Amino acid sequence: MTGSSSGLRCSLASGELFVTTALIATMSAVVALLLGYPVGLWLASVRRGRKLATSVLLLPFLLPAFLIGLAFRPVFGPWLDDSRVGIAAVVCAHALMNAGFIAVVTAASLVPRDQVEAALLDGASAGQTRRFIEIPQQLPALSAAALLVALYSATSFGLVISLGQGAINTLETGIATAALQLLDLPTAALLAGLQSLLTLGFFLISRRLGATPTVLFGDVEPVARRFVPGMVVGGVVIAAVVWLVAGVVQRAISAGPGLWGNIANLAGRGSRDILNLSVIDALGNSLRNTLVAVAISLALAWWLSAKRVGLAVLAPIGISPVVIGLGALVLSGYLPSAISGSWLLLPLVQSIFLTPLAFHIIAPARRSLSRDLVDAARLDGANSGQLFTHVELPTLQRPLIAAAALVSLGSLGEFGAATFLAYGSDQTLPLVMFRLMSRPGSENVGMAMVAATLFIALAVAVVWLISSVGRHPDRVRADG
Repeated sequence: MTGSSSGLRCSLASGELFVTTALIATMSAVVALLLGYPVGLWLASVRRGRKLATSVLLLPFLLPAFLIGLAFRPVFGPWLDDSRVGIAAVVCAHALMNAGFIAVVTAASLVPRDQVEAALLDGASAGQTRRFIEIPQQLPALSAAALLVALYSATSFGLVISLGQGAINTLETGIATAALQLLDLPTAALLAGLQSLLTLGFFLISRRLGATPTVLFGDVEPVARRFVPGMVVGGVVIAAVVWLVAGVVQRAISAGPGLWGNIANLAGRGSRDILNLSVIDALGNSLRNTLVAVAISLALAWWLSAKRVGLAVLAPIGISPVVIGLGALVLSGYLPSAISGSWLLLPLVQSIFLTPLAFHIIAPARRSLSRDLVDAARLDGANSGQLFTHVELPTLQRPLIAAAALVSLGSLGEFGAATFLAYGSDQTLPLVMFRLMSRPGSENVGMAMVAATLFIALAVAVVWLISSVGRHPDRVRADG
């Protein structure tokens, strides 16, 4: 009877975790769409300052999730002890992180100019054109973007543990608790299976909506009139991002011995030597891992972009990095010792869930490459290597650079798998930052905030590079 009761409680708890995770992921995707779509319509109309606006909007998308959670914590304060408030806070944080990405997808998936002009000539209003022509054609791109947001939100381990404060339990945190604290691998496996089931459900829904990634980079002619509601929402989102960044920088300046003291302390191990290595050494580990993860992810994404894989390639995003890290740890005994016992295992694992992000950018850009240009090169005798170096690489240079930049930041800020696979002198920057923030002492907080400020500065440089890439000139939206 005791075993049956224990199994029943486990099943009930697993079901609750499944519902909570599905609720957070779905609400996060919906809210991000509601915010990002009007902002994208406004962004497409911006002539001056678009690069700056895009950079600010994309910044939270590229920051580590736990850093967003730590920035949100002072806003909700003791209310986070209420699980309902905690869930709302997590959804708000996810929405802020992903609204800019949705906005960029919206602006990039605008319908051809001739269709809009034909509808207006036939007497359709701007609202009718948007409702019956634009939105149906944008739905595949927006569905693919929403799928990506939902998958990321369902596996947002760092954000939940930094913002949930134990009041929120999801499949992700349940897996970590079962595996790391309780050493209950059967329960961890059960929760991992439920997470895979949730991922499958999201894929089926997006497939019904015809989800297809869109080309995100090219050149575009701005629309004639601004979408005022989107401008208002965009202003609010931009203000929230600026507030988040300003809060981190302000704490980097004011906490502990001050800015310069905090910078000098990065060479140390924190108050009372709570770290196994210095923050600078951890940054070096992260940069080393990033080089390997980026090389593998870009190569795999390029290879997969030539295959008929559809949205299935996005599946690893819906599998928790915690699960992948745990699986790699369990299977590491069967790998060569040169890999299982070294730092190489972490970037190899990171490339599994970073490849879909690179694929989301490279695949649609490669599919949009002129077939006439490729066929002409082949008729002229170009082999596969020459086609890549002389045609594809120069033409797709911008999306490749953007994919490399996004994957780099994804690797630098990765937290879940690193929790299992990076330890001792191989710990990464996110692990060190989280440990500093979770220990008392103004010196530790100051060090963490300076490290976070450096990460934000790097992210700003990356989004500035990405926002320098425009969109296609033959696409525009109806005015109104």
